Amino acid sequence: MVGFESFVAEDGLPIYLQIIRHVKRGIAAGAVQAGDELPSRRVLSAQLGVNPNTVQKAYRLLEEEGIISSRSGAKSEIALSPGAVERIRGQLLE
Repeated sequence: MVGFESFVAEDGLPIYLQIIRHVKRGIAAGAVQAGDELPSRRVLSAQLGVNPNTVQKAYRLLEEEGIISSRSGAKSEIALSPGAVERIRGQLLE
């Protein structure tokens, strides 16, 4: 399970972008691996104290980037394509 215990919201950057960055940093550091589950949208929104639509937007964008996969009625999980870790590391270094 991808943990958000160390997540600290920063001023000036939308929360959905901070969620995306948190996941990407975990991947780049090797703490998050392919197949790891993400908390449900409802659970994460309650944990972070944000609107569920905010978490939904972050997950949707992660899915569009090919970083996570989501199925109806199932939890979302990390689904990294070949070369994705290197691409993410490059993005974070920019």
